Amino acid sequence: MAWGTAKPQGLPTIVKTVSDADVTVTAGSDITVFTPSAALVAPYEGGWAYMVWVYATVVMGSSASAALVVKLKTATPTTLDTWTVPPANLVNSAIIPLSINLVGTTSGNLYFPTGDTPVVTFNATTNNATVKAGSRAVFAFWPATD
Repeated sequence: MAWGTAKPQGLPTIVKTVSDADVTVTAGSDITVFTPSAALVAPYEGGWAYMVWVYATVVMGSSASAALVVKLKTATPTTLDTWTVPPANLVNSAIIPLSINLVGTTSGNLYFPTGDTPVVTFNATTNNATVKAGSRAVFAFWPATD
């Protein structure tokens, strides 16, 4: 893009849980909780990174998970960022509100011209957990370089 040209960033994409329902996070597996219905394409050529805000309510069962990891992945699926819920929050029957940010790697060609369909997964260990319906992720592009 030429110097002095306006650089619109586009609007973020808001995504509800898969099927807009509770999602069971089966222990030992990366379970897709949020993914847009189509590829997200950067507004113009240049360096971009995903910026994803995750707002989720996670419910532990009568026996809590030993660990809970949230991951941002590409469609391929390459892991771009991870966040681990503090273990002290993982107690039996806990209701855990999450408000976290995940950031993808900078790329000049992953996000433009064809885009990518990002995926946010949750992985519980030992015991299942549930991400409640009404949780959501907000996907946006963050300009990195020209």
